[in-house]
Amino acid sequence: MDCMLGNYEVRTFQRKWFEMVEKFGIANKRWVHDIYERRHSWATAYIRGKFFTEFQTTSRCEGLHAVISRYVKSRYSYTEFLRHFHRCLMFVRAKEVEADFECAKGDPVMTTNLKQLERSVVENYTRVIFYLFVSILDRACAMRVVDSEDNGSYFIHTVSRYGTPGKDWRVVATSDMREVRCTCMRMECFGVPCEHIIAVLVLSNVHEIPRSLILPRWTKDAKLVAVQSMGVIWDATLVPDGLVPESVQDCMSQH
Repeated sequence: MDCMLGNYEVRTFQRKWFEMVEKFGIANKRWVHDIYERRHSWATAYIRGKFFTEFQTTSRCEGLHAVISRYVKSRYSYTEFLRHFHRCLMFVRAKEVEADFECAKGDPVMTTNLKQLERSVVENYTRVIFYLFVSILDRACAMRVVDSEDNGSYFIHTVSRYGTPGKDWRVVATSDMREVRCTCMRMECFGVPCEHIIAVLVLSNVHEIPRSLILPRWTKDAKLVAVQSMGVIWDATLVPDGLVPESVQDCMSQH
């Protein structure tokens, strides 16, 4: 299980795999060889860097099915299906209105020790991504840059967690922070900078999340940009009043 889910680099995974195989005396088993040959499809070490936005393979479908099943039943006729599926769409749109309202009604309370970076997160990201980012900023406070190597056009920073020797990550960054990559590859997987990259930003006295690390799909204006690019206008007021959250309705009535 550790070999499967551990966030290791490939060489570390290979070392742990062969140590495990030798320990249990199964090096000559055909099924062990078959599993190892298919490692690119199940080992986190080989899947790292693929964008999954924290979803497992089937999670998107399961989440969508859970929403639709609240409105649509297998016994419905075609006309009933269309009517209830339309209700499902209205519910999804209402949740989107609620999320937009949460982003617009004010800023959340700053709770981390990295106030300037946290403020930058609030200004750029949606509220959901902000709350995800808070835990990353907290973990970044326990990170230390233990070594930095200047290779001319870029720097190689070695980052370690305080009190945990022997476990290091390498962050490669240009001096202007336009290109930043970490060996944990969580930026590539989830679309937000990891705590190791944040530690390097703190070391470099950077007060804002660099634009190169901000994925447009997580920003507050992502929907506006998408709508403009498609030439489609979607009016939130088309959502029936009965489906708009009461908190949003109250705010609308006050204005």
